Amino acid sequence: MADAKRTLRECLDERLKEGRARGLERRPPLLDMAGEGPVVHMGGRAFLNFTLNDGLGLASSAEWRAEVGECFAAFPPSASASRLAGGRSRITEEAEQAAAAYFGFDECLFLPSGYQGNLACAMALIHAGQPVFVDRRVHASIARGILLGKADVRTYAHADYGHLERRLASAPPAAVQPLVMTESLFSMDGTELDVSRMAELRSKYGFFLMVDEAHAVGALGPGGRGLCAGVPGTADIVLGTFGKSLGLFGSFLLLPKGFAAFFESLSSAVMHSTAMPPAHAAAVLKLLERLPLLEGERARLRDNAVFFRARLSELGIPTRGTAHIVAVPTGGEARTTHLGEQLAERGVLALAARYPTVPYGDGLLRFGLTALHTHGMLERTARLLADLWG
Repeated sequence: MADAKRTLRECLDERLKEGRARGLERRPPLLDMAGEGPVVHMGGRAFLNFTLNDGLGLASSAEWRAEVGECFAAFPPSASASRLAGGRSRITEEAEQAAAAYFGFDECLFLPSGYQGNLACAMALIHAGQPVFVDRRVHASIARGILLGKADVRTYAHADYGHLERRLASAPPAAVQPLVMTESLFSMDGTELDVSRMAELRSKYGFFLMVDEAHAVGALGPGGRGLCAGVPGTADIVLGTFGKSLGLFGSFLLLPKGFAAFFESLSSAVMHSTAMPPAHAAAVLKLLERLPLLEGERARLRDNAVFFRARLSELGIPTRGTAHIVAVPTGGEARTTHLGEQLAERGVLALAARYPTVPYGDGLLRFGLTALHTHGMLERTARLLADLWG
């Protein structure tokens, strides 16, 4: 083979340099300890933290940590095999059945991450030539999963149900039932799915609906069951995550009867991945006992979202969304990066979301609120952002 003109390292260095010039370089903050709560430390300095997804404050709860620790002391911390090869245990089966029952579904599968869960859905559900309709701002894991299939992909404008209906109405007859994939609480701009409208469209056009509720379960809906639980029977499959408002790690797929077998046989993301550990399943059983008792935390989270948006609006700062993900549109990559850095210098951490996390030129500052943030913290942050807004 002839000598390569450039090494792989040189190519990667060039790509990183190009991204840096466009304001797209990522530099993750290094916390002294992740999961501390609304106040974290870096290099011994305290910061108000709005980068986390711990909506109910479970991950930073000493009581919850102790319960989870007991589970990991009593049960193996690794399944040491895939589900198919011997990683499936009775306590995991019990926890999956309990989760399915709590959320109102027939079956449930645990997976290592939400990203993997969405990939698993795409691998199992999508068929060649099948019409798949997807919101243009879905999570990268859904978009990536769709690319793995050979479907007839049709995007629709973000949260525009009229556009979705026109797409559905104009689609030619297909051999396979159409599939719609969306989020219930969009991870970046905090837009909420109009579940009632989606239910109407599903009834009219007969599509199969998969909804990513990663940012909704625990925090929203009756008993923290997510937004789709407000209109039972709307979603055919729901993806939830334990690593956000539920204070653990991993994800779960809520499925109709018989679908777990499809995933175990048709989705390599399930077939070829180490199963979730028995200790995790034991912690999930504890979590499901606790979840309906957290109405006070959910109420504080809602109150914080209303308060923070109101203060930003009063200070002339625009916002998107309605729930605990508060997005402040900032425009271009350079301005978004600059505002994020200025906030950090003044002791406030927020995600400066830029392309490809969001469309190019439509950057935003993303504030993830929790039940543990106080009005004083939110007031300080709103005033600081107003001073920098310019």
